[in-house]
Amino acid sequence: MNNEELNSEQDLPEDVENANGDETETVPFEDAAEQAEEVSPLIVLQNQVEDLEDKLVRSHAELANFRRRAAVELQQFRMYEGINLLRDLLPVIDNLQRAAQAAENASSIDDLKKGVEMVTQQFVETLGKHNVEPIHAGNEAFDPNQHEAIQQIPSADVPAMHVLQELETGYKIHDRIIRPAKVIVSTGPAE
Repeated sequence: MNNEELNSEQDLPEDVENANGDETETVPFEDAAEQAEEVSPLIVLQNQVEDLEDKLVRSHAELANFRRRAAVELQQFRMYEGINLLRDLLPVIDNLQRAAQAAENASSIDDLKKGVEMVTQQFVETLGKHNVEPIHAGNEAFDPNQHEAIQQIPSADVPAMHVLQELETGYKIHDRIIRPAKVIVSTGPAE
């Protein structure tokens, strides 16, 4: 090596490039540790904020999906809520059709009447399985919540404001009235 080569190696710039071509800055070890401690809580908080924002977005998406599914399920429930009752009523309809066919060939009206009564009983039992019950109104005190007065007639046998005659049976499901019973109400003895 000659003198020129030695002088050129000694004349290296103060900012030395590393193997990647990046300029490196020498920082004393104590200063690097302080910078790491100062940056570390900030980075941790930023990461926590990003995680919370991600969870919030996911929660909103899950809630929107839940609401959409619930709305679809509610719509389907409303659309098909009576299906069990209808399935139970189909045999009643079948029996009514059989009764109508039997009426054409019936030799006795008593047999036909008995068949229709059996179908009516089957119908009432089917409604009972679905908690639909008739409102019994005969000789009871008139209740405007369960009865609809069609007419008032004086009667010596039935006290005033009591049901004299039931014209149409009313029905209720649990404690809710489906249809009030249509009744004639007594006004008491005639004056």
